[in-house]
Amino acid sequence: KQRPRIMSMHGDDGAEHRFLLKGHEDLRQDERVMQLFGLVNTLLSVEQETAHASLAIITYSVIPLSPTSGLIRWVPNAPTFNTLINGVRKARRVPETAEKDLINRFSPRRTPNVSGCERPYDGLPLLQKVDVFQAMLDSTKGDALAQVLWSGSLTAERWVDRRTKYTRSLAVMSMVGYILGLGDRHLSNMMLDQVS
Repeated sequence: KQRPRIMSMHGDDGAEHRFLLKGHEDLRQDERVMQLFGLVNTLLSVEQETAHASLAIITYSVIPLSPTSGLIRWVPNAPTFNTLINGVRKARRVPETAEKDLINRFSPRRTPNVSGCERPYDGLPLLQKVDVFQAMLDSTKGDALAQVLWSGSLTAERWVDRRTKYTRSLAVMSMVGYILGLGDRHLSNMMLDQVS
């Protein structure tokens, strides 16, 4: 919507650094969140148990240029969960919109529902929501993320290592996100570092 652009800069170190230039968005809060994540990482590295478990949040640079524009450091080798899961689904010939299609199939016609919800799923009774959820699991297998972690691992040892790192980072981000009240968590704005 804001028409972000990827740009490269050559640094004093001779390396090329990629950034996402965003307009019509105030990145000052994002910068503060990254600073807070850095503080959390410091606290986690000081405690013996958390340091031994290698608990940390991956951070990246956020540079506000004005109240309506800024730069975000491009994170290499870190596609969104949406991209990764859709890749697994494409290989399995599962439509990208499988959940949406099932919701529409189980939901009443496109007439305004009694609860006044715009999203059809929200207006369904609890038992129908459970049926939709079960149908989604049956049609999509629900293991796309597991397949992503497995397929990116050359050995079983590497797979255990990747799975452990993912689980630990998810635990840290879940706790910090809960404390901060972070919202807007969806598959298009969560990334997975495929190298580490």
